[in-house]
Amino acid sequence: MSRLALTRFVVPLGVAAAFLVCSSGCSKPEPPIVIWIEVDTLRADALGCYGNAMVGENGATASPNVDALARDSVRFDHAYSAAPWTIPSLVTQLSGKWPWEHGETRLLEPIGEAHTELVPLLRSHGVRTAGVMTNFVATSKQGFERGFERWDDSLAKGHDGSFAEPALAQLLAFGDELRADAPGGLLLFGWLFEPHYRYEAHPGLRFGPGYGDAASTPYAGSLKGDEELNALLRERAQLTDADRAFLRGNYQSEIAELDRALGLFVAGLKERGLYDRAWIVFTADHGEEVLDRGWIGHSVTLHDELVRVPLLVKPPRAVDAKLRGQACDAFVSLIDLPATLLAMATGRDPDRAKLELGHSRSLVPTIVDGAQPERRWLYLHTDFAPVVKDDLAGEKSADQWGVIDAQRRLKWIVDRKDTLPRARLFDLAADPGELHDLSAAPKWSSVLVEFQRLRALVPAPLASDVPAPFWVPEDAWRPSGFAVGDRTGLGPGFGAVR
Repeated sequence: MSRLALTRFVVPLGVAAAFLVCSSGCSKPEPPIVIWIEVDTLRADALGCYGNAMVGENGATASPNVDALARDSVRFDHAYSAAPWTIPSLVTQLSGKWPWEHGETRLLEPIGEAHTELVPLLRSHGVRTAGVMTNFVATSKQGFERGFERWDDSLAKGHDGSFAEPALAQLLAFGDELRADAPGGLLLFGWLFEPHYRYEAHPGLRFGPGYGDAASTPYAGSLKGDEELNALLRERAQLTDADRAFLRGNYQSEIAELDRALGLFVAGLKERGLYDRAWIVFTADHGEEVLDRGWIGHSVTLHDELVRVPLLVKPPRAVDAKLRGQACDAFVSLIDLPATLLAMATGRDPDRAKLELGHSRSLVPTIVDGAQPERRWLYLHTDFAPVVKDDLAGEKSADQWGVIDAQRRLKWIVDRKDTLPRARLFDLAADPGELHDLSAAPKWSSVLVEFQRLRALVPAPLASDVPAPFWVPEDAWRPSGFAVGDRTGLGPGFGAVR
């Protein structure tokens, strides 16, 4: 098959995928299949395809099955979640709205129907839908089952145990049931919880001190692996490098276990003849800190270990994707995932006049033709208040805002938690670990002013009579008649900055 053209004005890729992809010798077009796998708490650098060279027990590598998927996929090396914890991140992926817009930033509370738009929208276009959820904070009790014809959250049992294998087996079973009558296509969504604390070591897939490339240095510390997270946080100042290696090894073992389950799932797809037909999206809601900066867990900062996530997109075999098997160096945000999934499943973009899927813009042109993504500014936000008000509640709470300039690869973070907000600036190209704050360097003063004005994510009112802009020219999707006073997408500090 010749390469499929993809422009907004010729044939959208999703249409081509839906109507031109046929199995060998078929006389009737095959409907699109979209498989969306999301892993909770998975930092990108924990995967082999993102550079992790750890070797564990019996020669186990970090993620052989994810790595195999990556070889058939476009790998986004700079993909960012909009938030460093589950609820606001997932809602952004279902709505195309930034966290401060949808406002879903509290645990165990019902999610507004308007903020879970993606799956009902797919259903309205005739796509059959099924989902499996293993995170107990994102179940039908909170409203995350909306739009799914088949939904199973019975394996959302908490922090202990591994349920990736049965969850993905259930997802395959749902697929078998629905695809028999899915002329408008099929979406299968699976959420895997494994890497979330408590980090459990899985026999045969153990990493860290005493195993694999660390076999000569067995762990001699006091941790057993069954500690409550709060207990570790209270003692974190006393934890050693060996303790960190032990925890990171157990975290890596969790990833190896979900990787094993993913391998079984992919094998099931291949047995059914679905792997080559399907779009497969593999990503994470956020990352995880394992004492990188003295914390264990997530939600509290906007540093890369918490917001940089893996993003792999495998096109159907019949789609001649320019970047298949390659890395994409562009910076992208998961706010653009819903429009991307819509394009894959239906061949259309969101209706901008109807404000479908908020600010989301499809990445399919990037995946297929290598086009530069539309988005230059990637926003980040965490507003977290722990449910349990104990002695750690103050340290666990968070109020941070950030933005990444994808063009200059600069990242600006404002921490508003304290009385006097603190701003920091990082050069991600020169300092990917975000170790050197440039905000006080005279060289960067003009850049700081730009960031402070951008979307009004400003630590304090500026000492200037130049007003903040109503919009940013690089936001190409802004309508030409963008009205003065329309604050769609603007930060909450906008009104105070003049």
